[in-house]
Amino acid sequence: MPIYQIGIYNRFIRDKVRSGEDVGEEEAAWEDVHYFDVEADNEQKAKRLIQSEYKESKGFVIDCVDLYHSL
Repeated sequence: MPIYQIGIYNRFIRDKVRSGEDVGEEEAAWEDVHYFDVEADNEQKAKRLIQSEYKESKGFVIDCVDLYHSL
């Protein structure tokens, strides 16, 4: 099954950090893109899997989706 590398960040945190608001170090890390490997049949399913854990309503944004490995 293909493996996709998905990059996500949190737009709420990014906005806070860039406007100079005080946020904790761990929370501030979400200003940057985090990468996750997701095994799925196709890109759409990979996106749905990551969005089920990192909800758009909570500020998470998919920055990129790359086919990482396919057998």
